[in-house]
Amino acid sequence: MFHSDIDRAKIAQEWDFNGVDYMNHGSFGACPRAVKEFQSKQRDALQRNPMDYFSDDTVRNMAENRLFWASFIGADPEGVVHMECTTQAVNTVMKSLALRGYFKSGDEILLTSHGYNACNNVAREIAELTGATVIVAKIPFPIAEAGQVTGAILAAVTNKTRLALIDHITSETALIFPIHDIVAGLKKHGVETLVDGAHAPAHVPITLEKLGAAFYTGNGHKWLCAAPGCAFLYVREDFRDRIRPLSTSHGANDTNPHISAFQKNFAWTGTRDTTAWSTPKVAFETLSGFHRDGLPGLISDNKRLLRYGYKLLLDALGQKPHAPDDMLGTMATLILPPGEPLPLRNDLRQRDNFVTQLWWASPSIGVGRILRISAQAYNTPEQYQRLTAALFAGLKREKGSVKSALKTWVKKRLIKKV
Repeated sequence: MFHSDIDRAKIAQEWDFNGVDYMNHGSFGACPRAVKEFQSKQRDALQRNPMDYFSDDTVRNMAENRLFWASFIGADPEGVVHMECTTQAVNTVMKSLALRGYFKSGDEILLTSHGYNACNNVAREIAELTGATVIVAKIPFPIAEAGQVTGAILAAVTNKTRLALIDHITSETALIFPIHDIVAGLKKHGVETLVDGAHAPAHVPITLEKLGAAFYTGNGHKWLCAAPGCAFLYVREDFRDRIRPLSTSHGANDTNPHISAFQKNFAWTGTRDTTAWSTPKVAFETLSGFHRDGLPGLISDNKRLLRYGYKLLLDALGQKPHAPDDMLGTMATLILPPGEPLPLRNDLRQRDNFVTQLWWASPSIGVGRILRISAQAYNTPEQYQRLTAALFAGLKREKGSVKSALKTWVKKRLIKKV
């Protein structure tokens, strides 16, 4: 049995899921009530007096929340800027480098077979524009140990490798990559790293000063439970003169001598709702208040719940773990028996009221149909028990419908022969 350090049923009331069993925190996150109320007040202030809000409040809020991010991820504040999502940040870095001649014909951009599709698309686009080539390091799944990741990545490096785009925690397979070993290994080969840390904040510890990557981006709207549209980009000092926002605006010719050119460029890129950028701190405080040991204690409890649910589902499927324990955080991916993903996902949603991430794995991973599960403060062991029973029943119904369809097909064939 699973014994939690927190009252999960009570904490679940801080989220408004309208009776749905939400088991897919990994995709978009979800805001507790305190975060939504805080952002709502910020939006009210924006609409009451846009001039004051954008002239004074936005400048102050951006500075304060940039400092929060810098402290939270252990980074130089001068290298941190606000983003709306990690995909935007990856675009920002890759396109800035391309515009400034960082990639040349014949260069190689290194990805992995577990990389996020949207970010991989950016790399392919840049390669096409510059004459570079995309190289993909093949990483197995299931996987036996973390060293296989580092080994596969470093084995794919050549004297033409210019930049590596590496996930800290993968999206589809939910694996925590040994990012410190990877970045250090690539650095020895003279290769810089852009780390896609979309799932990392409030999931694993981050200290960018120690990591040493040239670029790192993470989302606040996932495991930190901040509002959608909240992310950051960190750029190491030696690259800041080469990175520009996707939208050039007033900061490009700001003459204020007290603000760095890097910060000026990102400070104002056009009018938008920036209220999401104010929510990371209140999200952090809210999550920290759920456990006597703060956010680290909550993450630890969520990890234990994830392992409880993962084992229930693996046992029901008659499978062994697809990854070692040290590569799993608060989400995990299971390989399902062959079949169509959408009907089973809809079955779980409509019949059993579960929201899950159940879909085809990318061809580069090549394992067919997969189910990714997650554990956040609002999830309970009872939900995992019900999900296991619902999935088992759904697979059984699915198997029966396949048999029925096969019998019908055989009957038709026999009638035609007669």
